[in-house]
Amino acid sequence: MQISLANAKKLNWLWKDENEIAWIETFIKAVDKSGKETEYRLTPEQKNLVNGLEHKNIISKSRQLGISYVVCSLSLRRCICHPNTTCVLISHSQESTNKVFAKLKQQFYSIPECIRPQLLTNNRQELTFVNGSRVSCQTAGNKDLCRGDTINGVLHMSEFAMWKNQEGQMQSLMQAVTDSATVIIESTTKGFNLFSTTYLQATNNENDFKSFFFNWINGGSLFIPQYKQAVKSWKARHNGKMLTEDEYDEEEKYLASLGMTPEQAVWRRGKIAESSLDAFHEEYPSSFSESCIVSGSSVFDNSKVIRLQQTIAEKKIKPLPLDKIVGIPTILRSHVSNRNLKVWEIPKNGKKYILGCDLSEGLGGNRDYSTIFVMDKEDCKQVAEFASNKIKPYQMSDIIDAMGRWYNKGLLVVEKASGGHSVIERLRYEKHYMNMYKYKSYDEFKRTIWQVGFDTNIKSKSLAVNDMREMFDKNLIDIQSNELLEEMKTFVAEDNGAFNAISGCHDDRISACWLAIEGAKNGFWYPF
Repeated sequence: MQISLANAKKLNWLWKDENEIAWIETFIKAVDKSGKETEYRLTPEQKNLVNGLEHKNIISKSRQLGISYVVCSLSLRRCICHPNTTCVLISHSQESTNKVFAKLKQQFYSIPECIRPQLLTNNRQELTFVNGSRVSCQTAGNKDLCRGDTINGVLHMSEFAMWKNQEGQMQSLMQAVTDSATVIIESTTKGFNLFSTTYLQATNNENDFKSFFFNWINGGSLFIPQYKQAVKSWKARHNGKMLTEDEYDEEEKYLASLGMTPEQAVWRRGKIAESSLDAFHEEYPSSFSESCIVSGSSVFDNSKVIRLQQTIAEKKIKPLPLDKIVGIPTILRSHVSNRNLKVWEIPKNGKKYILGCDLSEGLGGNRDYSTIFVMDKEDCKQVAEFASNKIKPYQMSDIIDAMGRWYNKGLLVVEKASGGHSVIERLRYEKHYMNMYKYKSYDEFKRTIWQVGFDTNIKSKSLAVNDMREMFDKNLIDIQSNELLEEMKTFVAEDNGAFNAISGCHDDRISACWLAIEGAKNGFWYPF
């Protein structure tokens, strides 16, 4: 078949990798609710995904945003345009695998015959083309999953948070991937698991994945029929009147600032009525934090944490810039500039301050942080925060000394674990810092001995964490740090009763906070 020069140029243009979206929208058809083929037009979110893909990608998302449909079309395009390409699409269940393969076949047969390659096989949920390319749809947990495969096209791990043995399967699959492949791990978060950990690490640049988040509000074009039905039902129950923004609760007002329409608000209320608010956050999150909410495991009320984060954002509560921080010691100035130190309120004459100090070994990477939580003793308001995992303990003693003296010789509550022992010794005996937390112990003759620092054990940590939880629940502590609030969302009670951050996350700022609270509760003041 002969084609015109203009069409030949257009085909050549469409075959270039930078024009993937145009190729998909030109040659692939979608199917509407009535079963008729129609033009396939990617949503803005889907386009952002395709244009932004790198070698390794992880996507946290709301339900039903059409990611699987996009991946099918992307896989077909790469197999047709690049001979000897292997793409593997893995679903969490056999039912889901069947649906993905049905989408794949529908898309394949919608491609014009003039460019559609001949099939060698169309069975066992796999399409194999005469050009040596193939697309395979498989189910997670299968003992033969990707056995013998070399994946150089697309590897899609769908609803990864629902997979069993996530770590083992991921390691096995990544061994089959070449450097030219595009890896896409995608899921609703389903609480705390390897998926959420990997996503958090990606957002913090602690692994080699690129993170994407797609909320239900911005992806709402796919739910328009549901919105219309929800509005119809609402008006039928409210004398034909529509919900107005004046009737929104606090969370709805926040969502409206993100772009939520009244139609979406009505639909959302209906979904919440069918299940619960936590269930809605899990399935249709507006932020990654919401998607992590798991009832019963989080130590702190995640809904309350999120509301506080929203308040901080709305009120534009930010640390002071360096030029507004009067009287700051020289040793601390550089730490403001590199954001290790955040100051919301400079010391005030006559005020008493408490500094909770959690020490690490300062080895960098994804290891623990040395943290300082500075709190006004009177109203338990956070006024400053220090966090770094690259500073050695002996250097931290200089920083803590400077921070304490600056904040009116505040009470230092230093945890004795890790690098805390050496820091306490330097503060007490070299720098002669006297206002330090002490606890009572006894020698072999049952004589009272006062020890400097906070001795953390199972009992003392449990009491301290519960004190912090009570103060947070009762609004008795005023937290300014968004980073601390992020840690609180991934701080859980384990089955054995221990309190810890989920794997891959940190709780160092939390430790500094409860140390300060224990100082306010039980500490003596030693003026000097």
